[in-house]
Amino acid sequence: METQPFRILLYNVGYCTELDGSLWGYILHFYRYFYTPRRILREVMRGLNRLVERVRPDLCCFAEIHKGRRSAPHLRSYTFHAIDNKYGRRSWLRRLPFFRNNCNGIFSQRPVSYRKSYFRNGTKKLMYEVKLENGACLLFAHFSLRAATRRRQFVELKEIVAKHDDVILCGDFNTFSHPEELQKFARGSGLKIINPQAEATYPAIHPTKDIDLFLCSRHIHLRAFHVLHEVKLSDHLPVLLEMEL
Repeated sequence: METQPFRILLYNVGYCTELDGSLWGYILHFYRYFYTPRRILREVMRGLNRLVERVRPDLCCFAEIHKGRRSAPHLRSYTFHAIDNKYGRRSWLRRLPFFRNNCNGIFSQRPVSYRKSYFRNGTKKLMYEVKLENGACLLFAHFSLRAATRRRQFVELKEIVAKHDDVILCGDFNTFSHPEELQKFARGSGLKIINPQAEATYPAIHPTKDIDLFLCSRHIHLRAFHVLHEVKLSDHLPVLLEMEL
């Protein structure tokens, strides 16, 4: 009897502003980063719940969510979650009104063992390390927009990957114009980039950049990978990985 795959959903929800990634959308609706109308928040929340109910992920990794506001996801069937500020523990951004609720989070149908670690480099430092039932380690992070900073983060990340036998790494890598740096990191870490090159995830309105990515150890048994093109709740597209535990 074939077992059900373990599903991991990765999604940068863009603080639930419902911007689609178009230039005009950013120009006309940039105010939503400061104040998002309740109607928009309700629409995004309903859309996230419909998405989760349809694809039934066991674990959700959400970048760019808010904590303590109506724009934090409320997934009805996910009893376990961890949401924290994405900046460094001692970052002054944690104390500023516009930044102190900027978070990344994980949502799981069952309790999971996890820890938070922080990059030494960059502004966005938070990384989740989640222990899966098969002993593999899921790493989830939101990387720097600056290429030089990302390279330093990748050096740190390579040390973390080396501590685990099997790794699933996912996140918003922000490698807009420098895909070769991620390829170099993958080769040096013994990981394989799972996203097909033709499956871009940003901007959602017309995807041309594959920046929302999964990298896996070669011993991980994968079932399927999907970019969910029909979901337009953010300026990014969600991606779903199916694997065997």
